[in-house]
Amino acid sequence: MHPGYAQQQQQQQQHAFPPTIDAVPAEARLTETFAFIPGSLAIGGILGLIGLAVNLASQQTPLTVEDLYLPAGCLAVALLFGAWEIGRRLRRTAVVFHGGKIGIYRSGRLTDVAYPGQISIYQMHIANTIRELMVFGVLTLGTLAGGAPTVTSNAGPGLILLGAGIGSAGAFVSSIYARLACRHFLVPRSQGSEQVMFTRGQCERFRI
Repeated sequence: MHPGYAQQQQQQQQHAFPPTIDAVPAEARLTETFAFIPGSLAIGGILGLIGLAVNLASQQTPLTVEDLYLPAGCLAVALLFGAWEIGRRLRRTAVVFHGGKIGIYRSGRLTDVAYPGQISIYQMHIANTIRELMVFGVLTLGTLAGGAPTVTSNAGPGLILLGAGIGSAGAFVSSIYARLACRHFLVPRSQGSEQVMFTRGQCERFRI
């Protein structure tokens, strides 16, 4: 076989799909969806940072370097998870069905062409689901119950607890959303595969 044959075949397959997702109508795409754990953690980090700032502002003694450790940690959490949330939503994976083949788009550009049989369902483990919901549920109840009444009387600690509560509540709701409202698939990519999540409504519309 000629060395360039495989590359030529791949190029011919890709010609059936436009090079960018913008040329594909929205109703003809199956676009990746996400839960919102990173966004919730970013909001929690911001609230925690505000709460710590209130505490430090009311502190009678001079600030030390150790006093800044927790605020710096909250800031890092807010920036890290906020950037992750924004970045992944800007680089969504989308698939387009055409002529018995599937065009796979990442960051808006065609990166792979596959056959339907190369996409497989990823089954979520029920034990992991139960464990996640129990952990996040207990954390949510504890932190929100402790933080909400405290905000009016002592804003600093109350905001810190509310921040932790919002982060864990987001993780709790995200777990439910990801498992009840979505289906998970393994989609091929050049160096293996990646797990993507589509809403059940999208899956029913495209019959996958």
